[in-house]
Amino acid sequence: MESTKRIKVDIAAFAPILFLFLLLVVYSIFAKNFLGITNFINVIRQIAITGIMAIGVTLVILVGEIDLSIPTVMAFSGMIVAGLSKGEYFGLPEIPVGIGIVVVIVVGAMIGFVTGWANAILGIPGFMASLAMQFVCSGLMLMLTNAKPLFGLKSELTFLGSGYLFNGIPVIIVVFLVVFIVGLFVLKYTVFGRNLYAIGGNADAARMAGINVARNKIAAFIICSVLACIAGILMVGRIGSAQVTAGDGLQMQPIAGAVLGGASLFGGKGTMLGTLLGVLIMGVLVNGLNLLGAGTEIQKLVTGLILFVAVAFNIWSARKAG
Repeated sequence: MESTKRIKVDIAAFAPILFLFLLLVVYSIFAKNFLGITNFINVIRQIAITGIMAIGVTLVILVGEIDLSIPTVMAFSGMIVAGLSKGEYFGLPEIPVGIGIVVVIVVGAMIGFVTGWANAILGIPGFMASLAMQFVCSGLMLMLTNAKPLFGLKSELTFLGSGYLFNGIPVIIVVFLVVFIVGLFVLKYTVFGRNLYAIGGNADAARMAGINVARNKIAAFIICSVLACIAGILMVGRIGSAQVTAGDGLQMQPIAGAVLGGASLFGGKGTMLGTLLGVLIMGVLVNGLNLLGAGTEIQKLVTGLILFVAVAFNIWSARKAG
């Protein structure tokens, strides 16, 4: 019985790798120009923003919660940093991009703190607390901007999303990899990371073991929101403008990436490597379909079916492991 359970857990852990490998094989046969360094860099650039948000939401999922506010926080942060750098808001003069980024990070931390506090202290489920915060941020963003997009951004800001380093490596990819490495280290080698697993596995047992459940949950939400802000800054730089609709279409992609990578919606299970694989699966899937000439409707249909299967497998493996 012990060996059978262990094999099933291993299958669940290696499923994302196997599926990604199958995608690579199929697309390399049928999609012209799929295999190539240019296309590979293009895929990583495309998943970077979603990947950064997925890394943050993985921490929240590990404690058995969901943060639905991150796409709105991303768009809100992009509008703030762009507006401050252009002197558009609050009657302030133009502010250096670096200071604007610090302001945005502080705002993101405050948003995450409120959501985490509502969840950990008031007992409001994470998805409801973050959904409420999503509406709050959306309302504040519309009040601040009047839904007016901002163009003509400073080069220091656009460089972060569309510039290059080290002989042609996009800055956005470098930032993504740094965030991933830090996230990997935090989960694998820090007390905070171990605490998240313990809380997601059994919050009551974690509390009895001396873990401050509320503080760790709040910290997870704060980090998630801060990473959404970083994604928003990169998004502004990538598209060259700030838009209130920048988060549209990204409502579930970060969460889906974490789940595809094996994170359990019940908490206590998931890895940064798995999340990276999940986001890669989504990126490769869409990229290959584009190269094959599939329309948007086909892409959404296939992605939806794969997510359905992934969630079903996620729940099945969690029950078998339990």
